[in-house]
Amino acid sequence: MRSLRARVFLTVALVLTAATLAAGLLSRQATLVEERQVVGPAMPPPIGGLAGTVQRAYIGGGWDAVRGALIDGGVRLNVRLLAIDAAGRPVAASHPALEAVHVKAAGPDGLLSLESGGAELRANLEMRGVPTFTVGAADGADAGRVYVLPPESAAPALAPPVIPRWARTTIATAAIALLLAFVLAGRILRPVGELTRAARRMREGDLDVRVAPRGDDEIARLARAFNEMAARLAQIERTKRQMVSDVAHELRSPVTNLRCGLEAIQDGLAAPDRPRIDALHAEVLLLQRLIADLQDLALAEAGGLLLRCEPVDVAAAARRAIGAEIAGPPISVAIDEGAATVLADPGRLEQMLRNLIGNARRHTPDDGRIVVRASQTEREVAIEVADTGSGITEQHLPHVFDRFYRADSSRDRATGGAGLGLAIVRRLAEVHGGSVTADSAGEGQGAVFTIRLPAANG
Repeated sequence: MRSLRARVFLTVALVLTAATLAAGLLSRQATLVEERQVVGPAMPPPIGGLAGTVQRAYIGGGWDAVRGALIDGGVRLNVRLLAIDAAGRPVAASHPALEAVHVKAAGPDGLLSLESGGAELRANLEMRGVPTFTVGAADGADAGRVYVLPPESAAPALAPPVIPRWARTTIATAAIALLLAFVLAGRILRPVGELTRAARRMREGDLDVRVAPRGDDEIARLARAFNEMAARLAQIERTKRQMVSDVAHELRSPVTNLRCGLEAIQDGLAAPDRPRIDALHAEVLLLQRLIADLQDLALAEAGGLLLRCEPVDVAAAARRAIGAEIAGPPISVAIDEGAATVLADPGRLEQMLRNLIGNARRHTPDDGRIVVRASQTEREVAIEVADTGSGITEQHLPHVFDRFYRADSSRDRATGGAGLGLAIVRRLAEVHGGSVTADSAGEGQGAVFTIRLPAANG
């Protein structure tokens, strides 16, 4: 059973079936109390002149007079006597309990089948070979028949039980149903308890907790989703700690340089000349760029970055991103006619291109080259920044857009940047409704970064 709904339905069905069977069995026990067959007495009881006495009583006073004769004869002969009329009804007896029985069958051959008791308790008594004699009417017709029963064969007077059978049946059925429901519900809901305990451990800070899913029902899928969430939270926590460590590392160097330079000037160890002030100003600008990059990245991830999208000239944005810097490898721009404009925020598009071009310059020698080209595919414009630089190995390629990630750990911020530029490009492309990818044939084979944004004419 893969569906929890089906398992609950099956559980309820089993409980109801068991309860119904138990109720049926107990009800049968409550109504079928005694059923005996007696094949006549070994020696018929002596009846003497009882038949003549009963006959005279009937002629003189009917069945009421017969009742008195049967009571006297039963006491005198130590037997039980039952008179049944021609219609098969008990009309007189030596004992009130006998007169209250229901006659199921009575024959002249001594066959007698009686049923005594009420709705809750019944006793069935079937006898053969019972001594009997006929009671005749005044016109000579048979008015009825008297059956002579031994004392032990008389239908017993049944006393009602202290607790009625129907009450005992209901209580027993309810107990069985509750027991089955408790056991089966415990088996079904055990994974829920495991999930609850795992959630509490996670609340206490244990992000490595996992649960073992069983089967493929709703609870198993919930367990898998919980494991995925726990793994994601653990990854986010590790990323957050790594980011805090990286930010502290990136801020430490410029702050340290500023402090040392200012303390040297305060102590008179260095003169506050133009070169010294320019060096300190450069460190301040570095801090400003780093803080601005972190702010842009945080806004983009939080969805708080406001964009003013409009048709933008791709070639003009690329030339502004290249700037007037002469040193470094040459940069060329090749824009297809169909991809001349793109729907984007002008400032953010220029920022993305500037980060990609700056990354290409850092990894491309002066005798290499960089190409910025754009082409349109369906409703998107693909803007590529390709270089012939150091390239990216397969090991590092999936991580180039991670924050503070450097493929070459030996690079410092002067040669390798702060490690935020490509992460900002990815976030900016995503908030534009586009994407960015990186491709490289390997080390020394150059790299191609491609931004895909909605076309202005799409």
